[in-house]
Amino acid sequence: MFPTPSQVLRQREGLLSDTPFPLLLHALMVEERTCTVELRVRQREKRILFEDGAPVACQSNLLHETLGKYLVEKGRLSEADYQKCLAESVSSGVRMGPLLIQKSLISPFDLYKQLQANLAHKLLDCFRWVDARYRLIPDVEESPEASVRTNTAQLVLTGVASVMPFDAVATHFTFTDDRRFAQLPGVESGPKLSSKDARLFQLLRQRPTFGELMERTGFDTETVLRRLYALCLLGVAGFAEDADARARELAARAPVAPEPVAPPPEPARPGGVPFADEDVAARDALVGAFLAHRSKDPFALLEVPEDVQPAPLRRAFLGWTERYSPLRFQTPELKEKAEALLVAYARAYAALADAEQAHLWRRRRAAQREKEKGATGRPSAADQFRIRTELLDATAQFEEAKRRLAAREFAGAFEYFEYACDIEPRPLYQAHRAWARYLLKPEAHGRLVLQELQELTRQEPALEEGWAFLGEVAQGEGQWALAEEAFRKAFKLNPKNRRYVDLVQELVKRR
Repeated sequence: MFPTPSQVLRQREGLLSDTPFPLLLHALMVEERTCTVELRVRQREKRILFEDGAPVACQSNLLHETLGKYLVEKGRLSEADYQKCLAESVSSGVRMGPLLIQKSLISPFDLYKQLQANLAHKLLDCFRWVDARYRLIPDVEESPEASVRTNTAQLVLTGVASVMPFDAVATHFTFTDDRRFAQLPGVESGPKLSSKDARLFQLLRQRPTFGELMERTGFDTETVLRRLYALCLLGVAGFAEDADARARELAARAPVAPEPVAPPPEPARPGGVPFADEDVAARDALVGAFLAHRSKDPFALLEVPEDVQPAPLRRAFLGWTERYSPLRFQTPELKEKAEALLVAYARAYAALADAEQAHLWRRRRAAQREKEKGATGRPSAADQFRIRTELLDATAQFEEAKRRLAAREFAGAFEYFEYACDIEPRPLYQAHRAWARYLLKPEAHGRLVLQELQELTRQEPALEEGWAFLGEVAQGEGQWALAEEAFRKAFKLNPKNRRYVDLVQELVKRR
């Protein structure tokens, strides 16, 4: 049905129109690749860092995807606090996340959650970049500053189900009407399914055709095709004959079942020490240490001087492992972070306990100090990765487009609205783009814009501008009933605008 992951990754660069983004994600996950994926389309650029097949960071030149702007958009940070922190971050060189924690504007635990959500937001946006060019860079050029990881299977399911353009799904997932689908056996784990997805997945046990699946779920063509594509791509569903072949293969290589062995007892917690999950201070301390540990060398991680002796080094190591012992945490999420820190502390101790490695780390520190002495204040490309374009601000493009629209420069307005939609496809920007397209050439674009605005108002019924523009275009196309209905909807959303009343009255007289 799809090329194998090794076949997908054999090509180092190409177009997402040929190799869809979800297929690329799945291949990297299955092959457990550590690499960088670079995406470029027109003025937009992103670089995604993968570790063992999972996305752990994404650099973007879209302003609204920066951490500060994202927190403002989500209501977790005021614009005034954002501007103050941004200025301080630029002048001091301290990253936005640690700065927000220092100023008590966000807790470490909440910051981790927001970093996860921000990473997912950046990655989901890539599903609509169907005309982008991609490039696989074998190594990670720079370790991510924060320890954030995204579940690739969940990302693929969400991106295909709700973000990827339907035309692209239909292009890359084709089959005849008589083909039957089934669950694939031997799948140990898959994405968490919503009730809608789980219902569809369970019906695959009956080996339905696509038409039967639509009939039994009651879902429309797009809903079924999107989810079926995602499940097949993730290898949990497929054609019925593929499921039979997989079952025969698993049966042929099934080992003899061993005698049951009693599971080992659960490790005991340190005597008298309660779980720290409900202790907000302990939880924040753990997550704060987890977020920062990647950016620290062994000396900084264990907080020991460069001339540390064996006994103090051992005490420091034992102190940190005791403080963040996985036995102190019960929930899987916190326990996983404590385990990652334990591994990091063990590696740091091993590095400093070895005389040769410790000497190497001291030399690295000395070189870094010399470098900082001669620094001009601007990090080089080798010091810190950054995309070599200005951050693209959709708001600035939108405001420029409105200025040109007011000046009746329709071609320029459409171009800037197009830029704004490219950067951030908000319904408001899309409505203005459609209106500018119509004004640019009403006789050629009328029917297309009418369909575009009708679909937009169906998806965003609370968008006043969408209804207002729909009314104007419908009136221009001679569809008086549709124009009247659209202006009434716009007036209902904004009763203070009496112009809608005048327009409705004129249409009633005309009819």
